[in-house]
Amino acid sequence: CAKSAYRAGVGMVKLVIPECIRETVLMSLPEAMIFSYEKEDGLSEAEQEELKKSMDWADVLLAGPGLGEGEAARTLTELFLRNREKKLLLDADALNALAAGELGQFPLLPTNTVLTPHPGEAARLLGCSVAQIQTDRPAAAQELAERYGCVAVLKGSGTLIAAPGREMLHNPTGNPGLARGGSGDVLAGMLAALLAQGLAPFDAAACAVWLHGAAADRCAARTSQLTMLPHDILTDLADVVKELTGR
Repeated sequence: CAKSAYRAGVGMVKLVIPECIRETVLMSLPEAMIFSYEKEDGLSEAEQEELKKSMDWADVLLAGPGLGEGEAARTLTELFLRNREKKLLLDADALNALAAGELGQFPLLPTNTVLTPHPGEAARLLGCSVAQIQTDRPAAAQELAERYGCVAVLKGSGTLIAAPGREMLHNPTGNPGLARGGSGDVLAGMLAALLAQGLAPFDAAACAVWLHGAAADRCAARTSQLTMLPHDILTDLADVVKELTGR
């Protein structure tokens, strides 16, 4: 996710991670800054206060990828939700924390929030079955947007972008190779990067979803839908962006 954010043009990334994996993360991504907490099961009050200060410099807050389902997930997601002036992206385990009712004091999310659920996460958020989500995906995407008062990106075959009062968008790019786990983390990083570069949440979501799919299509042509891995997409993302921007 962090690598994807860098590849999509973000200036700086600070990862919030348990101290026990700091060295491993730095070996994989030496460009990143780190905020680490001591215990995997949650942050102390002192660490929470320090993280609040550390968040001040950020333009965008992204919660979810790799977060897990313990106390740390709830605490970090709640801390991010309380910072209502920032652009916020909730994905993966942050969506699960939201769906579990652990963050019930937030009936509506901050205005500049984007949710990026796959059908399983959407079903948990709406309290229904995956089959119901897939039977009428446009209705599900719109209900997510209306219920939570934010931009909703319903991933899957023909990803949908919905927001209250906006015409829904249907993405034409992408292929079944994106069904592999980790592809959503690539999308989340890209979307966060576009938010950080000043795009409005709805526009950032639309652009990120299209670019993600376009890079995946190029990746599938270069390798194959069967063998492509999520991090392979980043190489092709660079080519797509260069063609579009000339730089």
